[in-house]
Amino acid sequence: MTEGYVKEKLIEIFENTIESGELYYDGPLDNPEYFTLFCKAGDKDKLFKLMNHNLCMFNCKYNNEDSVIMIFSIPLNVGDSGAKNIAERVMRVITEVEECFVTLDFVKSEEVKEDKFIYIIAVKKVKL
Repeated sequence: MTEGYVKEKLIEIFENTIESGELYYDGPLDNPEYFTLFCKAGDKDKLFKLMNHNLCMFNCKYNNEDSVIMIFSIPLNVGDSGAKNIAERVMRVITEVEECFVTLDFVKSEEVKEDKFIYIIAVKKVKL
């Protein structure tokens, strides 16, 4: 995998999400149904693996503006060596997304122990 692969893939998925208009999310950002969203993306063949994490993107409205919500799921592995390793993985994802899109309009990470995942939500407004 080349150094720019992650950024190229993020942009490709982002642009395809906007163009297709196939997936739309109109729920809350503070408490989304992650499993349902990943299933919905998988049904449309819009579930991707990037940096060893699952990723899906949906069109949405954020502050009444057309936007794209990106949702990453990072598995909490039994072998993880504590919070430092998990924090490094979360920061790697956020860093890659920020480097790719320069500014993000909303970012949130949340650990869901029942799912054994950390979810990262990033929203980027669409500039038309």
